[in-house]
Amino acid sequence: MIEAIEQEKLPGRGSSLALLVVVTAASVFFWDLPWAQLVLGPVATFVTAVHEMGHALACLATGGSVSGLTIVSDNSGHGGLTMCHGGNPFIYTQAGYLGTALFGCFLIFIGRHPRLSKAALVLTGLAVGAASVTLMTGAIFNEWRIWQGLASLSWGLIIAAALVFAGLKLRPDLANLLILVLAVETALNSLTDVVLLVKISLGFYPYASFSDATNMQQMTGIPAAVWSLAWAGASIAMLGATLWHCYGPRRARPV
Repeated sequence: MIEAIEQEKLPGRGSSLALLVVVTAASVFFWDLPWAQLVLGPVATFVTAVHEMGHALACLATGGSVSGLTIVSDNSGHGGLTMCHGGNPFIYTQAGYLGTALFGCFLIFIGRHPRLSKAALVLTGLAVGAASVTLMTGAIFNEWRIWQGLASLSWGLIIAAALVFAGLKLRPDLANLLILVLAVETALNSLTDVVLLVKISLGFYPYASFSDATNMQQMTGIPAAVWSLAWAGASIAMLGATLWHCYGPRRARPV
């Protein structure tokens, strides 16, 4: 009887899982198509914003400050940069990749609960907007990052406005579909980014610039490849645990 009541509180588990599978399959199928990349470009920029905001929030939480943040390429191998000062670099350096994976897990969880989708879109949009105004503007006043700062601020405000608009105007089912798309894209991008980092750290790609993994190597003496592999493992474990929690078989409980 208790199990039946619990199942009623979570209707449509099979339908929700089927939709997640369809969205994932479509994302993988269209991943490398040029026109698809044009459509998903803003989503990739959103994922970059999540990554950089992870660094920034961890820096602020450990007593540091952030003088600027970018979410566009600097043509030196970085999709974005966060200019941290003070704080605990051991923590905030790892918060980019791990924070992105964690946020992807959060979106997967929200996708399992459609009633929360509209509020989640609005709150995410407000968070990106706040980061744009308070953090991305700082890059504009950096003489080496002026154009990156302007482009980042523009993208950040566009993404924030789009998310808030979607949360306010979309029907709950469409808002839930958008959450699932963002969840899948965030999860896939977080995994592909960290896999690329692993390849770079292992020397499969020539790459002369710094990365989160090389920064950790400088701090700890542990090779960058070890850090990138650890982040890959942690990301996969988090995503796997979230999928199991949200869509795994329900265990019978005693009546």
